This record gives sequence, structure tokens and C-alpha cells, in this order.
Amino acid sequence: MVHSPILLLDKIRCRNNIKRIAYKAEKLGLSFRPHFKTHQSIEIGRWFREFGINGITVSSIGMAKYFVQDDWDDITIAFPFYHGMIDGLKDLQEKAQLRLFLNREGDVSLLNNELKKSFKIYIEIDAGYGRSGISITEKEKIKNLISVIKNGKNSEFHGFYIHDGGTYKAHGKSEIKEKVKQSLSALRELKKLYPEAKTSLGDTPSASVLEDFDGIDEITPGNLVFYDWMQVQIGSCNPNDVAVSVKVPFSQRISKNKVIVHGGAVHFSKDYIEQNGYKNYGQAFKIEENGIVPFDGVMLSGLSQEHGTLSGFDPKIVDENNFISILPIHSCLTVNLYNCYHTTEGEIIQKRTLS
Repeated sequence: MVHSPILLLDKIRCRNNIKRIAYKAEKLGLSFRPHFKTHQSIEIGRWFREFGINGITVSSIGMAKYFVQDDWDDITIAFPFYHGMIDGLKDLQEKAQLRLFLNREGDVSLLNNELKKSFKIYIEIDAGYGRSGISITEKEKIKNLISVIKNGKNSEFHGFYIHDGGTYKAHGKSEIKEKVKQSLSALRELKKLYPEAKTSLGDTPSASVLEDFDGIDEITPGNLVFYDWMQVQIGSCNPNDVAVSVKVPFSQRISKNKVIVHGGAVHFSKDYIEQNGYKNYGQAFKIEENGIVPFDGVMLSGLSQEHGTLSGFDPKIVDENNFISILPIHSCLTVNLYNCYHTTEGEIIQKRTLS
């Protein structure tokens, strides 16, 4: 009998999510290079191949090496290059064509000296989010970097990439569209200056909601393979699109409306959203005839390492095996904490952990 939290995967919902975005990309003439950091599973990666996907995105050397094992040979490493990556890139070049994020001229020269085969380069653009990349205002720096890339013996200029983290703070489809305008404007501006460049947009809310991708060539979302409760609140999806959940054992009732469950930060991460003035670390739900039905106000309101405090407790949420079902706030972080998926059909699917 299972006595600890388990990561539950609904294969039908997951496949439907993949199918939906793959068909949307095809319909709109976009290249779809999914980010595999969310599922981190060779088997789930194979499901993308059923829809004609042959290029993928990852966030580390280790993740790239994992998927190269399953013959993925067109890989974008969506993390700014640093010198410690060189040996890993040399190994990967034996089996895959690489696309790298480089934002400094000296790094381009270094890699042209170290790598013996051709590699493609994205210039990551910061359109105002402030995480990484070159500011869209630094046109001369961008111009000089492109020149250095094109003059390299092995480097090829591929294009520009933006991951718009601002859309993850949106509430509703119209707000997603409003927040991504700045990123779209930046990429379209660069497309006019460098028509040969590919323009790539990386976030899940935009990929899920936008229908007008004029000036955009590629999308690289990852979270939408599973979605999560945060994406439901943002407006990227509805609850029945969420393909992963965590089943946690009920432990102890500590008051009329609060219980302790075996499910803490090591099972969910500490990502949360604000709802009605409270922190929500995970949303309780049940499955009914029409699918997922969230329990209004029943949520993980506090986490320590192993313990979770569930507020708004209703005995109806405890199943016949004394487990409670929780939708994760951020599926990418939650999934990374487990070494396998338990499917709703009773299968076990293996995965890697850590980036």
C-alpha cells in the first residue's frame, strides 16, 4: 500500500495538451520547439514525436544529455552560456545540433575556438522583464554581437528569443495579451531590422492564448504539457486541462477547518499564489462526472519540509484510501521533486530529477 505522496499523471489530458498546441502551431505556421524541463521524461517526450516534433528545448547540459539518449538531435539549451558548459557541449556535439543562448562577444569567440562543429546562436532579449538577456534598447550591442557571430568559423546566427515572465502575473486572457505586447513589439522590431532572424517566444500563457503571432517564427513553451493551478488562475487553461496532481495522505485534524497532510515543500516546492488574501500552495479537488472540480477555499495554506496544513477542510475531500488530491501551483517545480509518475491507469512512468 502506498504510504507517501504520489505524483499522479492523467495521460489523456497530457496528450490532449500536446495535441492542441502542436496543431495550433501547425495551423499558424509556427515552429514548435517544446521545453522539456516540465516533464523531464523520455517516455512523455516520445508523445511529442507523434505530432511531428523533432526539435526540443532544455535548460541544462544534464537535461540535454538525458534526452540525447533517446535520439533527440536538435536541441536548444535555453540558459545563458557560461564557461562551465564547454566540456558538456563538446560531448553533446557528437550527437546533436545545438542552439545556444549567447549574449557576450567574448563567449562567441571562446566557443568558436573550443567547439569543432557548427552551432547556432539565439540572442536572448530582455524586453523589460529583467531576468536575463540584452535589453531591447541596446541596439548597437546587438548589432555588434550579430557581426561577431556571423564571422565565427562555427557559429551561426539563428535569431532572437524572449521568455516573457510578465504573463505569469496576468489574470485573464485579455491581460495576458496586454502584458505580452511589449515582448511582441520587441521581437517584431528586431525582425524588421534582421529579416533573416528567427523570432522565438517562450512562455506558456502567450502560447496558450494568443492567436495573432505575426512576426513570430517559433514558440517554446513547456508548462502547458501539464498546466497547473497557477495557469488556471492566469487564464491559460481550465481545470480539466491540468494533467498532474499530487495525492497526499491525510494525517491529523488540528481544528474544525484545518488538517495536517503528509505533503510539504519537498513534495510541492514553496511556490504559491495569493487567493482571497491567503497564500495557496496547492488546490484541493475531486473528480466528478464532468471532470475536475476544485473545492472552493480548500487549499494548502502552509508548508514545512514534510508537513502541509490544509485549510477549509471538508471530510468529503478524503478518498477511500485516506488520501487527498491536490493540484500543484507550479507543475514544473512540483514534478521535478519526484522520480516517477503514477498514471491514472495504474502505470509507472520514469523521469529524471533536478536540472
